[in-house]
Amino acid sequence: MRRIIPVLLFFTWVLTAHRIELFDGRTLESPTLKIEGNQIVLQDTIISRNDVKSIVFSEGEVKAEKKQLPEDVKKILQEAGEAREKYGDYEGTVLIDDGIYNLLPDGTRSYRYHFAGLILKDTRRNWGTFVRYFDEDAERFKIISARVIKPDGRIIPLDLNKITVTKPRQGMEFFGKGKIVTFTFPSVEVGDIVEYEYAEEIFNPWDRNVFNPNWYFGSDDPVAFSRIKIILPEGKKLYYKLFNAQNVKVDSTQTDSGMIYTFVNHDAIPPVEEIYMPPKEEYLPRLVAGIMKDWDYLFNWYSNFQKNRMIVTPEIKTLADSLTNGATTHEEKTARLYHWVQQNIRYISIKGSASSGVSGHRADVTLKNGYGDCTDKAILFSTLLKAVGIECYPVYLHTNDGPDLVKEIPSFWGNHAIVEVFPENGTPYFLDPVSTYSRYPSFASMDHGMHAICAMKKRIDFIKVPLPEMNLRDYTYEIFITPDGTADVSFTSRYTGDYEAGIRAYWIRLKEREKKMTFARMVSDVSPDAQLLEYNLENLEDISKPLIMHIRYRLPDFLEKAGDLYILKLPEIDRRYTRRELSLSERRYPLVYMTSEEIRHTFKIILPENWKVEYVPEKRLVKYHEYEYSGYYQIKGDTLLFKDDFKRCGRKIPVEHYKKYRRYMNAMLKFVKMPVIISTGGEK
Repeated sequence: MRRIIPVLLFFTWVLTAHRIELFDGRTLESPTLKIEGNQIVLQDTIISRNDVKSIVFSEGEVKAEKKQLPEDVKKILQEAGEAREKYGDYEGTVLIDDGIYNLLPDGTRSYRYHFAGLILKDTRRNWGTFVRYFDEDAERFKIISARVIKPDGRIIPLDLNKITVTKPRQGMEFFGKGKIVTFTFPSVEVGDIVEYEYAEEIFNPWDRNVFNPNWYFGSDDPVAFSRIKIILPEGKKLYYKLFNAQNVKVDSTQTDSGMIYTFVNHDAIPPVEEIYMPPKEEYLPRLVAGIMKDWDYLFNWYSNFQKNRMIVTPEIKTLADSLTNGATTHEEKTARLYHWVQQNIRYISIKGSASSGVSGHRADVTLKNGYGDCTDKAILFSTLLKAVGIECYPVYLHTNDGPDLVKEIPSFWGNHAIVEVFPENGTPYFLDPVSTYSRYPSFASMDHGMHAICAMKKRIDFIKVPLPEMNLRDYTYEIFITPDGTADVSFTSRYTGDYEAGIRAYWIRLKEREKKMTFARMVSDVSPDAQLLEYNLENLEDISKPLIMHIRYRLPDFLEKAGDLYILKLPEIDRRYTRRELSLSERRYPLVYMTSEEIRHTFKIILPENWKVEYVPEKRLVKYHEYEYSGYYQIKGDTLLFKDDFKRCGRKIPVEHYKKYRRYMNAMLKFVKMPVIISTGGEK
């Protein structure tokens, strides 16, 4: 009689075997067999347990000796059990988040990281795939260990032959010189623990004097244990600042060779997500650290790169003069050069070294190439302005989808570069030549409300959020109503700021046939019976002039009959004031927008002869902190006029102001949706 015995992974079996069946269809025979971990040891070979379909043993006694689990596996299984009880509703839990930064006396440095994560839901099975970018010209990278620990204690080590090192796929706008290390654990399941450890040796840092070992003690999942150890050589001191870190334990130890700083945190819970909340990083416990007492070294480091790249060559001088020919004011010259760089230098990110990544290529190189990344475009634009006598410099910042600069800790900082302009008589201001369609003096809203490092002037400036009128949407309707209730609508919209840039970018990419279809869809959204009559986009190709949209359409049954009266509702306006970010009755975190905004409406409604307006809603006027709104109706003969103006200053609505802001916004929406009552002045 034969029996099929399933393969168990943390038992050692010494058996008399008859046949081993493999998944590839082969059959092996061996008089002896031993199962240890993920390996099956036969008399003359060793095979992986993952390759075995079944083992068929001859009749006889089967003896098994249970192996004792290693102590580290016992410990992590215990921690996983505790985490499962605490955090069972989350997708996963980080059990170990442990790093060591080691700065060596010669300025080279190393980094070692140990991760273990408990998978609680299918969405965290992605932890079974490891991806890491590294620059082989600057660092050496090594996977020290990697394994999956099953809930029953079985250990599946990573086959190191499965680790791949490849060049990243290059997109249309992003190119890099580094490589990517990748591996994937097979058959990772809910309940498994993924664990790995790797080491980096940075033998060629961008600058040996710049060292910023920053750290987050939390993530999108609960982090049970997080520790960062920072080892500095003799003569170096760590300057640091902790955020949201009431429970972080700090220890510093003097050694014969320097100092060791250790920061430990337990049980960091991720913030509860809210729509339009600040970047999560602002609410996670984190460490911002560096070894510099002030900004002088970094200012000089940045500015030396920039000075060497902002050289006004004859070609650049000739181009700048030709583009500004006839312009007499600072604004005219700046606007022409701004629009030219936006339109003629394509954005392509090319990274890989301090010169090309931190401070860009020389201005003449970017001009010759016709493309460059944000730093390249900022360098070229600054150099063109310099050529016509306008003072300006590239500045570094982090876009407002992430945390702002910590000015107290000098550091290499930012993911973006723009330009700060210093007029002879006036306040410095900012422009972002990476934008393709921003009309001077507007610039991308992702830059608003952040600090920028101006190295050449040795200063850090705040990029103010523009006034609402700099982000204006102005909508005008002229509506002629016929005696049968049909409306001929002439609609005009004008824009400023980032919204205008976005609208222009959308329309400019469409073919004429697609534009017509889009306009037809727009009027059908007003009413399925609406008929498109005319449309036009004024100044679409010329970004130096305002973009103006014109649409004329006909709306049958524009008015709603109610006995002897008609009900008129203003078209489209309620959509612009319906805000999904106001769905929460209260908030834990501020409500954060990209920038300020203003929306204005003007409705001029011409009624048929002898028709009369019987009722209009009363005027509404509200002003509260970041919010301002006015709206009113006027009746002049056969013309009904409606005007309103909504303004929101700044980017953030604080938690303490949110409830009132929400109430006022909802009241405004209710106001514009209120009907107007009209009589015809006689039997119809």
